[in-house]
Order: sequence, then structure tokens, then C-alpha cells
Amino acid sequence: MAIPKNIFLVIIGFLATFSIVLAKPGIASFYNSSYVPSKCYGTKPQGDLVAKVGSKSLWDGGAICGKKFNVTCTGETNKYLLHPCTGKSVVVKIVDYCPECTADATFYLPEKAFETISMVMAFEVKIDYVQ
Repeated sequence: MAIPKNIFLVIIGFLATFSIVLAKPGIASFYNSSYVPSKCYGTKPQGDLVAKVGSKSLWDGGAICGKKFNVTCTGETNKYLLHPCTGKSVVVKIVDYCPECTADATFYLPEKAFETISMVMAFEVKIDYVQ
């Protein structure tokens, strides 16, 4: 028995809203040096779509290692560069913690991942992220 179209659309709408509610706001910046070695995996490379965490509470003693996050640019942090977002999202795997990084970012993405969600000249952008 097929689900009526109107009920199906209501279910899809509910699920889409639910995922938006789970997204958390943050800041992303990019990092153009190597992610190896990392605090999570030592000298074992984890690919190109990885990230460092800049927040001590999010790092949680390394409990976040290996978790993947969908990151979406939501806007600018610099009033001189409007609309830096590409409209795309990227999924990154957490491999490191960067308390010494200079920007006050939630995530530090490799340049390739950052370019997926934003213009690089933005340096940092507002994001929503969800695991």
C-alpha cells in the first residue's frame, strides 16, 4: 500500500525541519598547512576533507576525534566582503585540536574544503554544522 502523496510531503517537510533544528551555529576558517601529524591519528593521513576543532568544549578531551560534520556557510563575518557563501556544504572528519590557532573559529578546514563552502578571500565565515 502506497503512502498518499500529501502525507509523504508532510513527513519529508518534518524531517527537513528537524535536521535544521539540530544544526549549530559557528565560525569556520581555513588552514593551509599539513594536518599530519594530528592529535587524533598521529602520522596516519586521513584524506583531504578533515578539520581541526578550535573550541575546547567541542574538543572534549579528544572525544570528537573521527566524527564527521556537515558544514554549511551561512554568512560573512567581515562586513567588507558580503555574500561569500557558495551555497554548498562539505562533510569533514575531525582529526585535530588547535587551541593556538589565531582565528576564533569552531572549525579550521583545509583550503579545499573551505573553497567548497565559501570564497577563500573571506578567511572566515559563519557556519551551521551538524554531525
